[in-house]
Amino acid sequence: MFRFLAAVVRAIIELALTSINAATAFLDWLLVKLTGGGGAALAEPVNNLEAALPDESRIDEARDLEREKAAVADHIRTMSPEMQVKLFACASEEDRLQADLSLLTPEQTTWLIDLSDDQLKSVGETSDRRIAAALAGEHNAITAIRSVGQPEPDDNAWLAHRIDAKRAATFATAPSHNVGYAVH
Repeated sequence: MFRFLAAVVRAIIELALTSINAATAFLDWLLVKLTGGGGAALAEPVNNLEAALPDESRIDEARDLEREKAAVADHIRTMSPEMQVKLFACASEEDRLQADLSLLTPEQTTWLIDLSDDQLKSVGETSDRRIAAALAGEHNAITAIRSVGQPEPDDNAWLAHRIDAKRAATFATAPSHNVGYAVH
């Protein structure tokens, strides 16, 4: 009987210690969460500092690569007026404010800035040859968009011209399977 009572007392003591340890662990966890924890521990010293640092040649290679990327971007940006027009047309409204149009004449720049968003989208999808023709003032170089220096129609048929331009734009962008022929 004595052994039984000793075992019960031992079990009660272990239970009390376990609950105290659990409570302590919970309080430690709570303290870490509230204070951000882990800030007081020092980092272990690095044994071989030279092995931990990056190789100088790799740093130089990365710098050279970034310089080459910047040079290529500058070259593409200043390569031709057509490329500047295409980059401007494809850019967002915020990026258009910072676009480089240094290769364009003032008349070409005015023409480009006056285009609507839909027209800019068409210009962005147009070939460089057609953009060059539009910049040179060639009539109807880009479908439904007046070229640089092309005057507004002078007659009183402005509605007919708008309808023709809309039809031309719709026909040029229509999928080929929708285009049909009528027999009279």
